[in-house]
Amino acid sequence: MDDDQYAAARTHFRAADGSLVTLCAPGYDLTEPWSGSVRITTNRPYAGTPEGLDLRQLHLTRAGNYDHVLERVIDGHWSNVVQMQGGQCMIGHSDSADQGLAVWRGPWHEAATWLPDPKMPGSHVLRYFAGLGFHDSTDGLRVTATRPAVHTVGVLEVSKRVPGVGHLDIRQPALAHRLVPVWSGARVTTGEVWAEEVSPAEKSSNGSDKSGLPDMVVIHATPSTVTTLAGERDDKHLCDRRVEFLHRVTELCWAHESARTRESRKKASS
Repeated sequence: MDDDQYAAARTHFRAADGSLVTLCAPGYDLTEPWSGSVRITTNRPYAGTPEGLDLRQLHLTRAGNYDHVLERVIDGHWSNVVQMQGGQCMIGHSDSADQGLAVWRGPWHEAATWLPDPKMPGSHVLRYFAGLGFHDSTDGLRVTATRPAVHTVGVLEVSKRVPGVGHLDIRQPALAHRLVPVWSGARVTTGEVWAEEVSPAEKSSNGSDKSGLPDMVVIHATPSTVTTLAGERDDKHLCDRRVEFLHRVTELCWAHESARTRESRKKASS
């Protein structure tokens, strides 16, 4: 193997809350970009207000990713660009789709959300990013609540595609413990592995292949992560390649930002 072919045998991603997700798999191509999802909720303004008020969700990807989505998926165009928090708020409109698109784009990453109206006015779009702070870096995009008493930002998952293996969706155990079977899995260096067949209902909703073979999902659990690993295209019914990859993973962890680091960062930004 050429020394430079897989320069990123170990890679990490800074999640939106400042925590660090690290993946090490010698011999595999880990150069594909990371992505992630966050959920923003408005806290109860008064007793009796239901949970989950004003629920919003953002998809975090490398900068420029949604240019392709806008053009190919909804046949749209950027109709308005506004400078915001060291980046740009970009509004995508479409004449043919039933959705629009809003993106905050920084130097390295962007945060995107779908809009229910394909031609939503800019003043309404800006509300989707109201109360949020964006802090972009080469490691990842932090998303913070400018008023923590009003809004809560929660990390749902981070994701990465490994060519020739599949797509990893990595979650924290508190959010994904129900995905882990109650029986013991096969032991690997970093934890345990299970393989499960996707149910017919899930398979049809996910738009699976036409082979007639059942899709399989591989589940991997470590002390700090729960990962689902789906296969690529025609290999969704095969597990061997994905299980072999997990046998060769030497590190997969989710480390939370320390209180000292968090306090130092706040002082530096104030």
